[in-house]
Amino acid sequence: MTRPIDRTWFVDLTRSQVHVEERTYDEVADVLGGSGFGWRIVANRLPSGIDPFSPENMIVLNPGTLVGTRVMGASKLTAITKFPTVASADHRYYVGSCTSGGRYFAIGMRQAGCDRLVIQGKASEPVILAIRDGGLSIEPAGDLWGKGIDEVSRTLIEQEGQDAGVLVIGTAGEKLVRSALTIIDRTNSLGRGGLGAVFGSKNVKAVVAHGTGSIRVADPIGYNQIADELCERAMTWPRREHWIKLGLAAGWSTFKHTQNPGMWEKESWDKLYGEEKRLESLRAVIACASCPLNCRLRWVLPGGEFDGEQGLGSPYSKSATSGQLLGIEDDRKMIHLVTEANSYTGIDFYTTTRLIDFVTRMAERGRIPAEQDGITLARDYPTYQRLYTMTANREGLGDILADGWYRVQEELGLDPSEYWYAGVCKGVDFIYDARPSRFHPLMMTFLTRPRPHHGGSHTRTNSRGKTLEEIRDQAAHWGLSDEVMDRIFLETDYSGKFNVGRYTAYMEDLMRVKNAIGLCTIYTYQALIFADDMARLYSAAVGEQINARELIRRGERVSNLAKMINVRDGFSRADDQPPDVWFRPMEAPEGRIEMEDYYQTKTLHREDLAHMLDDYYEERGWDKTSGHPTPEKLAALGLSI
Repeated sequence: MTRPIDRTWFVDLTRSQVHVEERTYDEVADVLGGSGFGWRIVANRLPSGIDPFSPENMIVLNPGTLVGTRVMGASKLTAITKFPTVASADHRYYVGSCTSGGRYFAIGMRQAGCDRLVIQGKASEPVILAIRDGGLSIEPAGDLWGKGIDEVSRTLIEQEGQDAGVLVIGTAGEKLVRSALTIIDRTNSLGRGGLGAVFGSKNVKAVVAHGTGSIRVADPIGYNQIADELCERAMTWPRREHWIKLGLAAGWSTFKHTQNPGMWEKESWDKLYGEEKRLESLRAVIACASCPLNCRLRWVLPGGEFDGEQGLGSPYSKSATSGQLLGIEDDRKMIHLVTEANSYTGIDFYTTTRLIDFVTRMAERGRIPAEQDGITLARDYPTYQRLYTMTANREGLGDILADGWYRVQEELGLDPSEYWYAGVCKGVDFIYDARPSRFHPLMMTFLTRPRPHHGGSHTRTNSRGKTLEEIRDQAAHWGLSDEVMDRIFLETDYSGKFNVGRYTAYMEDLMRVKNAIGLCTIYTYQALIFADDMARLYSAAVGEQINARELIRRGERVSNLAKMINVRDGFSRADDQPPDVWFRPMEAPEGRIEMEDYYQTKTLHREDLAHMLDDYYEERGWDKTSGHPTPEKLAALGLSI
């Protein structure tokens, strides 16, 4: 039985140097390889206290350890960096990770023999990084600088081949807009919170990956049997037909509740942005590598001022929420902004539209002057378009918006805690609002993760109306002891029928596992793959027999690494706080919406969430006052950083 070798490629852009470090499986196994070992590299080599745009910052690109094998959904790449989001009033920055799928990029890295790419330093001129069978080359990209994502992607694919993977930043990344992200294979976004700007600070326009090698597993016969079994589950999933017809747009039945700003009647919102409206522009559903479900989309706008405009990605739910926030009833206008972000600027649609919503409403209320840098802050689409462009280009007021919520506070005197939808934590505005979503483990992970984002933490609790038996059954596959299961499913008067804080700790550790092995979270969300299935796959792939509990324990080790890196930069429990807006009732047309527990047995208050945070830290073995891992916990996990 052949066990894998782990290869990390390092590129120093300042010195134009490349080298490779090889390790045996045993040297990376305690953190599962993939992004797990990427976190260890960051823990050991990234200095604390540096500016995210400093050449000292690093970007670590990690395909999962199962990427390139034939198991379904193993296409994920995780990037780790110090993000440029201003995360506090005293200008601290968190080190976090972000994860994305794609058709070719992560596989191209692994087929070229690159299990991980560490990017350090800063190039003197714009460059692309080319990962090929022969190694990594740094190539000039002056002719690509200033061009949009889709144009650059097409150019690189034409040069490298149709099965080449590409990661590209847009013009917003070049201008160091702190919300800029990257686009992978023209269809998938990576790096909400500023990964694109970190690439821009290093003068890296794109990374291209094209390899021809094979990805071997230790036990191919056993591995293929497990892969076939799991694929059969997906192929016979009752909702598959609906999913492959609509991709992520099939989630509207959930999203229309969980991402509802409560300004329009739901029936009206459904007519303007719901499933039937989505079908008018949807032209194709696109799968990531090895996925039988499909979720990415190709759209063509029908009629109107953007008639015939095409785009790739996942536009519908984000445009629906922002459309309601901004009062835009024509869905094509909002999808146009998504298209601009995905194909040209690379700016984060969520953050940009919410900042625009904030400043234009505050101008309407007389809190700030309506006249700003030659533009009147009116509540209309032309104004929104102009502000969107100004932000991407860092022009006038857009330069303030490009730096995010805390600069808006510093320059305009507007407190981010006053924003009325979803809330802000560590400088990041949330996708979901805990009032219409209800408070469940995904909402808590927005508070407790170093980077406030779900990061692939989806389980059954993210869907509405699941029975306690369904939720407990999924957790039973995590290999937890009876004592732990009893703690998680002990009803309390502050958390409801299950303990959100304790559940979240293990859900996050499972997320670290999924990201390390490269498995898409949709399969745990829909209960098609369980933790014990992942343990079987991982064991057959690497030639070490481990169970679900050991798998999640290794994920726990990664969670603690990530936490300790951020402790070094001054983060504590004080930064893990829920936003004020969650405790203010949402006055929707259908009635008042307050934050409640999953089963809506009670309205939650700040002291209830404080109890849940206590439980979360206690379950992790962290100090409840500081939110820091204790020396005893780190020693038990074999960690010392």
